[in-house]
Amino acid sequence: MQSGDVNEGLQAELAAEPARLHEIEAQWRELAVARGNAFMTPEWFQVSQRHYGDEQAPSVAIVSDADGGLAGLLPLVATGRTARFAGSSLGDHFQPVAPGEREAAVATAAGLALRAEAGRSPALILENVDAEAAWWTDLSRAAGCGEHPLVDRATSLPSVHLAGRTWDEYLGSRSRNFRSQVGRKYRALERDHEVRVRWTRKSDEVATDMATLFRLHDMRWEARAGTSSLTGERARAFHTDFAGALAERGWLRLCFLEIDGAPVAGWYGWRVGERFAYYQAGFDPSWSDRSVGFVLLSQTIRAATEEGAAHYDMLLGEEGFKGRFADDSRPVVSVLVASRRRPLRLIAGAEAGLRRASARLPDSGGEPAKRAARRMLERLPMARRR
Repeated sequence: MQSGDVNEGLQAELAAEPARLHEIEAQWRELAVARGNAFMTPEWFQVSQRHYGDEQAPSVAIVSDADGGLAGLLPLVATGRTARFAGSSLGDHFQPVAPGEREAAVATAAGLALRAEAGRSPALILENVDAEAAWWTDLSRAAGCGEHPLVDRATSLPSVHLAGRTWDEYLGSRSRNFRSQVGRKYRALERDHEVRVRWTRKSDEVATDMATLFRLHDMRWEARAGTSSLTGERARAFHTDFAGALAERGWLRLCFLEIDGAPVAGWYGWRVGERFAYYQAGFDPSWSDRSVGFVLLSQTIRAATEEGAAHYDMLLGEEGFKGRFADDSRPVVSVLVASRRRPLRLIAGAEAGLRRASARLPDSGGEPAKRAARRMLERLPMARRR
């Protein structure tokens, strides 16, 4: 463990010991809930360690006030000489576990501690961080890596702003055609079948219901001849475990559209603080002509308004249907914090160029080259390994 005094009376340390992390767990959870970010909770970190701890070691940057209270932290894990946020290969949005106005100060303190621990500038891969935030530049500067981290993989997180709005008010903000479809499609199902939206209410239902979600998810992706973030068995074990941890806190939101008693669509997400989040879903393609995925998604937004959530996050994914529901978005990027002298930075720079070149390949006739590029990118440092 390495400590160091920093400006504004903050003190930073790097901790790996379970006992030290347990000491701050309640405060850690409180800060993460205030940000509404499940990926920054101690539950996410602990599940990540249970399933990926054989490949990574905790290196949590804990930042304390002068009076010893927790100002914030960066829940990092290290693989060799490179650190990342815990569970970053499966998570969609990362940030310091700190109030928004203290992000920069917490990141600066963490950067100084990381540099002091290694005796040199560290190397960090920070995935899906807010593109417009200043904290990761401050972190890079404090860590001795300069003011210009390498930025790659820009995308956005669509969302629905719900604060103070009822379901009817939300619908009123959408197009007339959209409003008509939401009502018409659900009523058509009710006219012909017995329809129920069933929510997972008990912890002992989680494992079975997650297995049902995975089955529906596979059916959807098989029909599209694609792959998703829930393909691997390790990722599925992770999320079954995480769903159980969410259920224990009352945060889990897992539901199914059942028709005549059989699940035809499933939705998996959570409610943490003021944010209701949609992580993954699936449906039986034989029901696609009845838009069962659309129907269930609309019902989860309705549930979020009824709960009084301020935001409905749709997280990562470029699916066109999200744009039909979303009315806001936040840009995110992946950032490499490393000295220009580090070989890792040179490799990551080449990787970013390869990714851009791959994206420019034509759809017609370019698929073999795209597959080759994807295989190469999967082996490089900035790849998301699930």
